[in-house]
Amino acid sequence: PTGLGTPNGTAAFTGGTSTGNTVTVTNPGNQSTQVNNAVSLQIHATDSGSGQTLTYSATGLPAGLSINASTGLISGTPTTAGSSNVTVTAKDATNASGSTSFTWNVTTSGGGCTASQLLGNPGFETGSAAPWSATSGVVDNSSGEAAHSGSWKAWLNGYGTTHTDSLSQTVTIPAGCHATLSYYLHIDTKETTTTTAYDKLTVTAGSATLASYSNLNKNTGFAQKSFDLSSYAGQTVTLKFNGVEDSSLATSFVIDDTAVNVS
Repeated sequence: PTGLGTPNGTAAFTGGTSTGNTVTVTNPGNQSTQVNNAVSLQIHATDSGSGQTLTYSATGLPAGLSINASTGLISGTPTTAGSSNVTVTAKDATNASGSTSFTWNVTTSGGGCTASQLLGNPGFETGSAAPWSATSGVVDNSSGEAAHSGSWKAWLNGYGTTHTDSLSQTVTIPAGCHATLSYYLHIDTKETTTTTAYDKLTVTAGSATLASYSNLNKNTGFAQKSFDLSSYAGQTVTLKFNGVEDSSLATSFVIDDTAVNVS
């Protein structure tokens, strides 16, 4: 009231800090697994801050499963049937964090599921795409990029110009089955940056994103990737690889020896 003194502006802001970073965790969708069947579920997260290292944690995981704090990979073998509400959190060095939640249903073994591989033309060795749907030129046996095995592979992008390629197939996963999608992936790029993703490949199952890759994930050979699709048991789902390339410096996404194995 006297007009004397200095305003204290700190009191209104006690009890929390704001780093400005935003951490986003991709929801992997609801999961279904059988008791005593091995699990490998990769959780993906992004940070708006550059150069941040994320630490992962999870609550509510079924007994027998754990999450790798450094990589976000949930693995192990579930030991007890039941349903769990799982929450996965990713936090960066500034304490900015993000979370996602989903259910995980663990069923008893059995159920009469016949072990099989569901994808048609899984290694593209017929020399044509069918029963895959693919943009022109994706199924290829040229010497520009090697196949993982055989002569044919799916080669997305690699033009060095603005271009989008896609490869997809629809499968029906029998009810009561444990299902795993796997494929071999080689990424070859002329991009020299180590920080910016210019060319991108997204892998989806229906509306859910299973994985995202870019020129930053280049490798010298093929690496096998796998994802649990058991949550789609009793459903028909479209699996899709979608590659988007910018206007310069080619990046090739080469896919081979795909499979959806059920048991």
